[in-house]
Amino acid sequence: MVTMGVAGLDEIQARFPSHGIGHEPVERYGNGVRHAVVLGSDGNSLSLSEAPA
Repeated sequence: MVTMGVAGLDEIQARFPSHGIGHEPVERYGNGVRHAVVLGSDGNSLSLSEAPA
């Protein structure tokens, strides 16, 4: 699994459905970091993480 730091997690996830990409619910950690796992059709996953502003 790979974790990528991103800005604009909500905007990125809004584009997923039109490309047939799913994701698990967004988690928020105690330090403010938001995290979501993206699920590929081939069974691979990618983790996206957004630091607080």
